[in-house]
Amino acid sequence: MKIFIGNNPPETHIVQQQLASEGIHCEVRGEGVFGLRGEVPFDESSLPYVWLFDTEQSMMAKAIIKQWQLKTQYANHADWHCFACNELNEGQFEVCWNCQTPKQVKMPLT
Repeated sequence: MKIFIGNNPPETHIVQQQLASEGIHCEVRGEGVFGLRGEVPFDESSLPYVWLFDTEQSMMAKAIIKQWQLKTQYANHADWHCFACNELNEGQFEVCWNCQTPKQVKMPLT
């Protein structure tokens, strides 16, 4: 089942890794077609996507994706220190380069 459609391969791989880190079996598909954009129509069918193998995990996967989207929407792009290993990371990265711990982002209260 197609669970997430990315804007580009790196974004799609980030989502796939977020899901995999939570034990959700999935993979990125459609990367080859993305490279043909301009030769094929610019629509959803030419974007990379995350394929979910176990449809029973779809609710959990959607919740993880929604949380990731909220975090990226409100992300502060300033450099940050990993709370697990204290390594300095550049602001655009969501995961520590040293220990792969996700960035902790404070979201505004609604």
